[in-house]
Amino acid sequence: MTSLVQSSRSAYGVADQLLSSATNYLTAFIASLVLTADAFGAFVVAYAVVTIYSAGVRAVVGEPVLAHLPTVGSPDEESRLAGSALGTAGVLGVAGSVLALAVAALGSGSVTELAWFAPWLIGALVADAGRFVLLARSRTGAALLVDGAWAIAQGAVLVVVAVLGAWSVLTTAAAWGIGALVAVATLFAVGMDRPRAPKPWLHAGRHLSGWFTLTSLLGQIQVYAVLLLAGAVLAASEMAGLRAVQLLVFQPAVTLFAAVMVLTTPRFARLAADRDTAGLARLQRLSLICVTVLGLLALVAIPLRGFLLDLLFPRYLGFAALVAPIALQTLLSGLSVPYQARLRGMQRGRLLFLVQVAGTVLMVAGALAGLALHGVLGIAWGMSLAALLTTAVTAVVAERTRPPVAVPA
Repeated sequence: MTSLVQSSRSAYGVADQLLSSATNYLTAFIASLVLTADAFGAFVVAYAVVTIYSAGVRAVVGEPVLAHLPTVGSPDEESRLAGSALGTAGVLGVAGSVLALAVAALGSGSVTELAWFAPWLIGALVADAGRFVLLARSRTGAALLVDGAWAIAQGAVLVVVAVLGAWSVLTTAAAWGIGALVAVATLFAVGMDRPRAPKPWLHAGRHLSGWFTLTSLLGQIQVYAVLLLAGAVLAASEMAGLRAVQLLVFQPAVTLFAAVMVLTTPRFARLAADRDTAGLARLQRLSLICVTVLGLLALVAIPLRGFLLDLLFPRYLGFAALVAPIALQTLLSGLSVPYQARLRGMQRGRLLFLVQVAGTVLMVAGALAGLALHGVLGIAWGMSLAALLTTAVTAVVAERTRPPVAVPA
């Protein structure tokens, strides 16, 4: 019976991660279909700024919640910290909204469209923080309900906008924001703690928030650094081909790997708090099996590369040779997920950041070496080699790290 419950929770958690990622992807995809080229360009800039800010807040609130909340023994203290985490997200949402309005008022061009996202940012951040609190409590079904409510409400508003023929950055942003507000209402309908003052959470999570924020920012810098370095040398068509193959092979798997990370981090945290070394080893083995299966699915794209590219990205059939190295990079990157989740659960934020530094250096070096040797194909193979070395480093660090973790008072 316990195994069945855990399987159901895992299935809900994966479904929640898929829905959350799909909603973010479809928001931009639908905007690309219905907005003019100029309006879509402005939307992309504004939505990117909002997404990056949201990722920063998630590193301060959501990701540390996964690692810390499961280790709190007292239900009253857990409730107090959960409410404080929501309050922190709300305050950061207010700050982000004010900042977005200021940038829109003082700036020019595409950044002025930030004004249409500003009113909704508070709700989006609170809903996201609440979702992580639910996941930290293994209430994956409730988290799925929250994300489902967001998706349904956003879709309903978009249908109304389509009927009225009122497509614009304003209405597209409003659909996203109204979906967020419905998600917040659903959050409290499923029994979320009331928001409290940020101070308790900022105090309790300070040993994680800083390192997690730096790790998150460095991860984003790593992606853009490789693209910018390659873009300075390669033709635009080659960069487009590389990105198309990444979207075909790497991006779907990354969503599933993220689900594994989110689901296992709270479990690693509980086991680490209990000093259950054997339990940590079992969970790591199970997680490795899971990500290996998911990674091997990415390798299926190699024999099917011609068919898949012709079906989804027909303009980039000439880049079929990139599928093999990117599929291999996908598998190797996935194998690092259980070790990253273990470090997160053991609250080793500093070590996690240092691993990210090593990974970034290896990824940029691999991409540059590959670029010098064989252009865009060399970049793909260089990133694959970097993924192998990064996973090896992460595994060694995680294996040598043992509980218990002393949490600062």
